[in-house]
Amino acid sequence: MTPSAARAADVPLRIVRSIDDLQYRVSIYQNLDDCAVAWRLFEQTAIATAFQQHAWLSAWMVTVGKARQVEPRIALVRDPDGELVMILPFAIERAMGVSTLVWLAQDEADYHGPLIHPKWNSQTPRKELGRILNVVASSIPKADAFSLTKTLAEIDGFKNPLGLLPHAAHPSSGHAISLDHDDFEAFYASLRSKSTRKRDRQRRRRLDESGDVAFTIPTTQADQHAMLDAILQQKSVWLNERGIIDPFGSDEVKAFLHGLIDDHTARSSLHLSALTLDGNVIAGNVGFVRGDRFYAVIGSVAEGEASRHSPGTIHLHELLRWCFANNISAFDLTVGDEGYKKDWCDAHLDLIDIRISLTLAGYVSALPSRIKDTLKRRIKASPALFDLALSARRIVRSVFPA
Repeated sequence: MTPSAARAADVPLRIVRSIDDLQYRVSIYQNLDDCAVAWRLFEQTAIATAFQQHAWLSAWMVTVGKARQVEPRIALVRDPDGELVMILPFAIERAMGVSTLVWLAQDEADYHGPLIHPKWNSQTPRKELGRILNVVASSIPKADAFSLTKTLAEIDGFKNPLGLLPHAAHPSSGHAISLDHDDFEAFYASLRSKSTRKRDRQRRRRLDESGDVAFTIPTTQADQHAMLDAILQQKSVWLNERGIIDPFGSDEVKAFLHGLIDDHTARSSLHLSALTLDGNVIAGNVGFVRGDRFYAVIGSVAEGEASRHSPGTIHLHELLRWCFANNISAFDLTVGDEGYKKDWCDAHLDLIDIRISLTLAGYVSALPSRIKDTLKRRIKASPALFDLALSARRIVRSVFPA
């Protein structure tokens, strides 16, 4: 870091720095409300995902962020003409005396990255990006490192300029389905064999024979809250039976998800749906819509008799039909390399982890994460090691339940 970038900021709520020879101006905010107007206006046309929308992150901040005492550092970058070209939603993570700048909602958001002006040059020199990050680091008395995980290498086909910085591949990838057919039936026929389609019809027929089956999208807030509770409960049971820690089980995360329903702006992009049998949820999904892209984030399937008829697959078919009817061109199954995604998806989204040490303490603190990520990549690359890891995790969870 340069000496000027290392100095602590004098203004507690907003810091402005100019990079004179680059003529960029970086404004740094410690409160999301203070930059809400510019952010909300910018996101309407910016290259970004649903997880960088102001309403989404604000709902996270007043629940999960508040519970964890998160300190936001939101950087607004303007070009020499004063036009906003990038927003970097960062936060400070403090542990063992080390201060690390991370993405805001780093654990809960499926994808991370900046919001970028569509006409901004994505080939911005690495030196410029480094100096912009130095300005952000100067907003706290002592910044030891950047640790920006699950960062999209490309956002809607636009190269993320942060990809020019030193990085490593994230252990998992994102996966999406291109909905480039006229309707669901044409898409489905192109992707599945005649025998598979016949088997799926048989499953649907048998499920219909067991009761009143419906694809339901709740419209009232009360119904949305009830459906969300049902989906989260099913997801928790499914994860616990497989020895996987439930990332949605904490009170603050549940409050965040329910808060999205209660916030008018956030609710406009939230999409809840379920396959119901006699009014009971047997498969569901919590998703988000941004533009013509659907993000499927939390999927659930109920245990019991109905599970024999693959309600998760039937629900997915109905959800895809909804997407075709509502001009959605990409169905994003987000992060994770589950087998069923490979069966459906034709788009692979590379994720990167950017770890930049600013001090010796920052370098030392990042070593465990680097080693862990390397092991994860090697395990996932080997089917035998992956199966062994799953078995070990189930054993550990059975001995030490959460």
